[in-house]
This record gives sequence, structure tokens and C-alpha cells, in this order.
Amino acid sequence: MPYRDAHSHRPLIDLIPDHSLDASDEEDAFYAHDEGDYLLHPKWRAMINRTTNRIPRRIQRYFVIYLLFAVVLLVSWRIYLGPQYAVYRKELAQMDSEPKEAFGKNVRPEFKGMTQVEQLSQKLLPTGNGRLVVVGDVHGCKEELEQLLKKVDFREGKDHLILTGDIIAKGPDSPGVVSLAHRLHASCVRGNHEDKLLLSLAETASHPNPAIPGPNESPSRTPDFLDEESFSHGDYEVRKLAKSFSHDQISWLQKCPVILRVGKLGDLGEVVVVHAGLVPDISLENQDPFHVMNMRTIDLKTRLPSENRDGTPWEKFWNHQQKKKPAHERTTVIYGHDRKRGKNIQKYSMGLDSGCVSGGHLTAMVIDADGKHKFVEVKCKGYVD
Repeated sequence: MPYRDAHSHRPLIDLIPDHSLDASDEEDAFYAHDEGDYLLHPKWRAMINRTTNRIPRRIQRYFVIYLLFAVVLLVSWRIYLGPQYAVYRKELAQMDSEPKEAFGKNVRPEFKGMTQVEQLSQKLLPTGNGRLVVVGDVHGCKEELEQLLKKVDFREGKDHLILTGDIIAKGPDSPGVVSLAHRLHASCVRGNHEDKLLLSLAETASHPNPAIPGPNESPSRTPDFLDEESFSHGDYEVRKLAKSFSHDQISWLQKCPVILRVGKLGDLGEVVVVHAGLVPDISLENQDPFHVMNMRTIDLKTRLPSENRDGTPWEKFWNHQQKKKPAHERTTVIYGHDRKRGKNIQKYSMGLDSGCVSGGHLTAMVIDADGKHKFVEVKCKGYVD
């Protein structure tokens, strides 16, 4: 029988499925308002809908994105950026202040057996196409020094080599580095490792039969040879290193000044070479030689330099102070010593210790007669951790 004929005699109401509804039109819930409908008056909702309908969706999306960005920025400021900015402002205020009692105001004691400041001969300053080649901490890496000089096309008699100290110790050929520097008529400042060596020799000379360990001492009793242990007398490793140098080589090291005043070099202004750093607003003659060879940071409250890393990096304070001076009074410092910071180039300070002896690079700053400069590096093998 056809489908239509089989159902034509049934009432239509029987064909409606028997499903229960959540809310029929006869129940109060059908006409109930959502809870959020009462948050805004219908007139205000209508006004908002008319306004948003006139704004393109693309602009609405941008508004939401910018709003989220503003919220993230506000939270970041409250949690991180704000406190950091407060620390910066405090540090800036300390750098601009003048403590009543500060390091360097007392008379510096006289240190024997070292040259405090030496002026580089005018004939060694670059003229024409001549250059100054300033090299960071070599630490006995003679092979890498030779590679670097070859890479910069160093010309004897035309260019002048300046070494930032710590040319000895740790690496494989300290005497070879000294001989090469001597042969090239290079200039060198005294680093903390040269200072330790020379002080050890001076003490040994003053005590012909010192009651200190000899060549047969147990290696386990040999003191560590660390950067921080300058002025450490009686270190057998230092005395062992000293025996590898000839009398002429020791004599050459003794002539290296603590501070080398280079002179004015174009845009660099007055240039000074030291091993570790300088305290701002203290004359070169009154700088403490120990800190010049060892410093890394400065306590801004007392202006006291330190070989530790607890204070403000000395070069940060130095650059801040130099910017406040008239252009003709500014000084650029070229230095080494701090291999952890690596090559650290700022406006008025040029850090060249890039960790050659530990497998980093040996870096040279090549300066022409106009003060224009560039940096050249060679990769090092690495001899210590």
C-alpha cells in the first residue's frame, strides 16, 4: 500500500514527535531574561550596538590587541620594569652626587719599584698611514699574537704595538711573548700577573734562603694561580715561571708602567692604556696602582674600587662622568683584564680581553692618525678553563 494512503486517514497531531522541550512558550522560563541583560539599560545596550556596528571589525580587533598589550605592559612595569627603573634612577643619582668622604682624597703612598705614569713618545704616535695596534691580554699565547699581527698586516717601524698587560702566565710561551714584544719595540702596561711575578722576584731577592716550598713540593700544596691573587708572595708557580725568563726579559717587564698616557688621537680624544681600569675624577698620578691593575667595579657611595663584582662596573661610571665633561677634557681608556665581560666597547672605554688563553679570541684595536679605529680578532686554541 502506498505510504500516502497508509497515513492519509490518521490525524495530523499523531505525526508530531513526542519529544520533551526545555521550556515551552507557556512556561515562565521561556520569557525570562538572561542575568546579564540587567547590567545595562536597554537604551545603553542599543547605543553600544549601534556604535560598534559602525566600527569596522578590523579596527575592533586592533583595539582589543592594543588593550591587551597595554595590560601586559602595565603588569610588566609593576612587577619588573618599574623596580629596575627605580634602581637605575638611584644609581644615576649616586653617580651624580659628590660624597663628602670618598676614595682618592687622601695622599697616595709612594710605591717603589714601579713606574706610575709614562708618556708615550710623540714619534710613536701614528702619522700618515701609520697605526697604533693595541692588543688585549695575551697570557703567553705567542702563536696567536703572531697570527693577529699578521692579520692586521703589522709593519715594523711604521706601526706601534701596545699591550694592555697580562702578557705572561697561563699560556704556553710567556718568555716567547716577552721576546717578541721586546723585538718589536712594543709598549706594555703592567698587569696583575706581571706585578705578581715582579713582587715575587723582589721578595725572593730580599730573602736568599726563604722558608717556602721548593721545586720538590707536592703539587697538591701548590697555591692556585688566580687573577684575584695579585700581590701574592711566595707562590711557587710564580717563582717557577720567573725562572723561565732571562735577566733582559725581566728588566723589560720592570720598565712597563702602570699607566701609559698615549696622547690625543682624533675623535678618541685623550687616550690612556691601563690593565684593569681607572677611578673617575682622580688624576693619573694619584690613582692607586693596585686598583689600576685589578679593579672591576666601584662602590658609588664611597668611590672605592674593587676587584670583585659586587658594585657598579667601573667603566659604566667612567663613561657617565666623561659625558659630563667638555669634549676637550674627555679621556678614552683602553684596557684588558676582565675576560668574563669579554670585548666591552663603549664610548669612552674599550675593553679588549676576549679570553684568548681560555679558548676565546685575541683582540686588537687598530687606530689610525685621525683616531678612527677598528677591531680585529683571531681565534685561540685555549690552554686553561
